[in-house]
Amino acid sequence: MSAIVKDVIVTKAREQEAPACLALLPEIRSAPVEFLIARKDSKFAGAVALLWANAHEPAGFGVAVRVLEAARRQGIGRELIEAAAGLADGETDGLWSLQATPLESPAAKFLEACGFVPRRTEHYFEVDPAALLDEIEPIARRYREHGRMPEGADVVFLADAELPLEEIAWLLAREFNSNPILNVHDLRRRREDAADRTVIARVEGEIVGVLMCRDQNGIAVVDARVVAKRWRSGWPNLLMLEKALSRAQAEGLRPARFFSGDAVTETRNLARRAGGKEIELKARHYLAFD
Repeated sequence: MSAIVKDVIVTKAREQEAPACLALLPEIRSAPVEFLIARKDSKFAGAVALLWANAHEPAGFGVAVRVLEAARRQGIGRELIEAAAGLADGETDGLWSLQATPLESPAAKFLEACGFVPRRTEHYFEVDPAALLDEIEPIARRYREHGRMPEGADVVFLADAELPLEEIAWLLAREFNSNPILNVHDLRRRREDAADRTVIARVEGEIVGVLMCRDQNGIAVVDARVVAKRWRSGWPNLLMLEKALSRAQAEGLRPARFFSGDAVTETRNLARRAGGKEIELKARHYLAFD
């Protein structure tokens, strides 16, 4: 397929053009995507990545777009979005921005100018690990005392145990529509990284949760959290966070930074009770084809 607007041409990327697209859109490195590229005056000007897997509700394929700085404000980004929408229309109900975007940012305004609307809000917090741990430990204690943690359950650090990386990779792949093979490579890198603090929850050896966190120059940062569907709203979230915060406190990391979606009110309430402050509000944007 191709689209021509004035001197801009949008086409599907060829195999040899994928490295240039990945360099422009490194955030999609672990996702199975299709690239479209834009050329202006026959020169590479930008790219859009389309993730061929439905995410969230309403249904939609993930999309990420970026234009070279010298080619911006010339309608190229809009043409890339329209080409991706044309490719996905009939296969799903719309497009989701692949990453959350700060509200009122230039990126958010660009998406909204293309017809996207903010649909899934993410609240970003900073909190003292010790204060948050003070809120969590009594709850975790009650879970243990009342038998709400199953037999054979434990929580370990990725770097401290022999773990089935392929199983963890598939849990991440199901949640984020990512490539499990590339997830394994990322997990190996994290396991060897002295700054990594990723926590794994398991029941009788089965992987049921992942809390991906790290030491970022003395700040405890949570990158992602995944829990198997059966155990959501249960012990894995609580006990993984307890273990991560205990280590952050012991190592003197401060503050802790993490985010919570609109639907996870319990996490936001915990952060607020611990005196945490909301430092940023982001949203994933959605474009409905109808």
